[in-house]
Amino acid sequence: MWNPKATVENALILLLLTLSVMAKTVFSQNCQNTGCPGLKECCSSWGSCGIKDDQCGFWCFSGPCNLTNKSYGFNYNVSAGPRGPIESIVTPSLFKRIMSKVGNNCPAKGFYTHHAFISAVKSFQAYKRTVAKREVAAILTHFAHGSEGFCYKEDKARGKYCSPSKKYPCEPGKQYYGRGPLQSIRWNEYYGAASIFLRLPLLKDPDRVAQSPEVAFKLALWFWTTNVRPALYLGFGESSKRVDGRLCDNLHPNDTKNLVNQYVNLCKILEITPDEGTLQVVMNSR
Repeated sequence: MWNPKATVENALILLLLTLSVMAKTVFSQNCQNTGCPGLKECCSSWGSCGIKDDQCGFWCFSGPCNLTNKSYGFNYNVSAGPRGPIESIVTPSLFKRIMSKVGNNCPAKGFYTHHAFISAVKSFQAYKRTVAKREVAAILTHFAHGSEGFCYKEDKARGKYCSPSKKYPCEPGKQYYGRGPLQSIRWNEYYGAASIFLRLPLLKDPDRVAQSPEVAFKLALWFWTTNVRPALYLGFGESSKRVDGRLCDNLHPNDTKNLVNQYVNLCKILEITPDEGTLQVVMNSR
């Protein structure tokens, strides 16, 4: 016998499933702009989030890409070469030189300080003794690029960036968009994981990142040491993919060239040679 109630219920279920698939499809197409919400999820070149080979393998666009069995040789290693204490590499005069390019109309003018940077770097065990000058150049390059030349401390394109998470639930009324010098760091799960590592209440109070320059640098360095540093042996290009896959695609060639040129210029200032892979990119772009 025909049951009108059951028919309506089935139609509603079908509609909800359809909407769910549509929502997931819309989101996946945007992951190249927003990143993926999960700590272990990669964004593929086709725009889908996941943890399988289709997302994290050869066609990985950004995120914790699977870089196993890849090796380009010693000369590609961003963590190789001359080393020294961070305060001897990034001196007050060097930092002032970098910040002198920040325009007076920039919202973050005067926010990022030398003291905050040095203090943040030295709070990480990996940098308590010495650090490779190449890596410092790479860090400063990405920090400058991620904040548009240290002009911003908050992402201009705001958004809630809240994904369902039992471990890192979103705080009511809070938004988890990018803040600090690496504004590709988004989503509550990243803020939550950083909160535990840094012992700061960033999940409950993400705005703290834009209020304290030291916290801003610490969040960026947490992401760098956790997600980017393991790929430094593969060169500046491959490690840049860990920061933001858009920096290495073929859709933003000028963005990529600007990033590489910044890195090369900083290496010159620090009187070191960039990794061989970066030099090849420079030569091919001429």
